[in-house]
Amino acid sequence: PQAKYSAISSVFPCCSSGPPKVQVYSRHPAENGKPNYLNCYVSGFHPPQIEIELLKNGEKMAVEQSDLSFSKDWSFYLLVHAEFTPNAVDQYSCRVKHVTLREPKRVKWDRDK
Repeated sequence: PQAKYSAISSVFPCCSSGPPKVQVYSRHPAENGKPNYLNCYVSGFHPPQIEIELLKNGEKMAVEQSDLSFSKDWSFYLLVHAEFTPNAVDQYSCRVKHVTLREPKRVKWDRDK
């Protein structure tokens, strides 16, 4: 079975890809008290089953997500977003659960990026 997997991996390089890449950013430059959208863009993952959550102070936020799409190399990508109003106190992050990760990956939003 291992040889069969290796042969498949050489034809479909996605299947041996590493963990998903996670990027967290706001749609517009962050201004305290001004409504905005928080985005979590997850790319480069395979298989397509994935769980993506936006968190405010560790609590799940209500989100919308794009349709699951794939790149030329057959790896998948997905955008999850939520409305939010940044301030000086609240902390935001994106948590991703995928079979390639031993534990959920959590990436904090850096308002200065």
